[in-house]
Amino acid sequence: MTDHTQLAETFRRFADQQAQGLSPLYATLSRVIARTPELLDLAAHTQPGQPAPNMLLAAVHHILRRGIQHPLAPYFTGREDLAEARGADLLTDFGRRHAGQIRRIISARSVQTNEVNRCTALLPAFAALQQQLDDGRPIRIVDVGASAGLTLLWDRYTYDYDGHLVTLPGSDPDTVLRCDVNGQAPPLSLDVTRFVRPVGIEPSPVDVTDPEATEWLVSLTWPEQTGRMHTLNSALALAARTPPTILSGTAQDHLADIVDETPDDQHLVFVFSWSIYQIFGSPGGRERLVDTLADLSQRRPLHEISIGHFGHDTPRMIMASHDGGVSRSDTVAHCDVYGTWLDWLATPPARPNA
Repeated sequence: MTDHTQLAETFRRFADQQAQGLSPLYATLSRVIARTPELLDLAAHTQPGQPAPNMLLAAVHHILRRGIQHPLAPYFTGREDLAEARGADLLTDFGRRHAGQIRRIISARSVQTNEVNRCTALLPAFAALQQQLDDGRPIRIVDVGASAGLTLLWDRYTYDYDGHLVTLPGSDPDTVLRCDVNGQAPPLSLDVTRFVRPVGIEPSPVDVTDPEATEWLVSLTWPEQTGRMHTLNSALALAARTPPTILSGTAQDHLADIVDETPDDQHLVFVFSWSIYQIFGSPGGRERLVDTLADLSQRRPLHEISIGHFGHDTPRMIMASHDGGVSRSDTVAHCDVYGTWLDWLATPPARPNA
């Protein structure tokens, strides 16, 4: 069999740094895969640039969710612990039985986790931006790396910040996003009528009216995260009734056109939620993004809200302005990758003279 030393290390890191504490099942199965050449051979069919652990485990989850009978299935309910030795036997057998289907899934699909609960970090950013842009002009949001576009529907959800409920005119009472607040209270007051014509950009948009496509999104959630799965299903149901607008293609395909076609009387805001490095590469993706937006800002002022690790252990949110080729940015919050907690740090930068 092929030497997959580096791939095995990827699975070990995933077990220790990502799954540990959040998904005991995936931590166990990742360690199993890391030391099983047969399973590593299977994982090697993941598309280039895609995270093999997420893809292989999601493929297994996806097949099991379609009703396949196998002794591995009960462990994917999140209610029973799986010993590593037993996991090795079961996963190897499952991989042999469904190798063709697994290969087809991981060689064609990608990780497009549309974490709707990240809107708990975005809503305060939108509120802060609106306070900064106090001229009453409309604000247009562009979500770059939109997947199914669920964060574009941020004004359709109900928010619970440590028991403080935030409801907007279009909030669905059954789709509640929860967030623990650390430190100072974030800004939460905003006028949603100022936010107009939101649009997403995505190389492979997820059709929220296609059950097969949305089922893959659900399969990407981890088995123990039943609350997250429920919220995703609820948001997908909302989206299916009023699908968001998503442009198919890369950021490079659409950014300049959006800058040109957005009316001058609208503020233009680009949002990157854990998508910068997928679009602009790593390392140096953040720097390439800044260069791109600074160049486009020669045409008109632009605003940016970006969330990611950016070389730090703790994820953070950056708010930036780009005007006349000059970029200014501030870290305004730390937050959880799933939007379960938020630590609002600072008042966003003053509005530049423009």
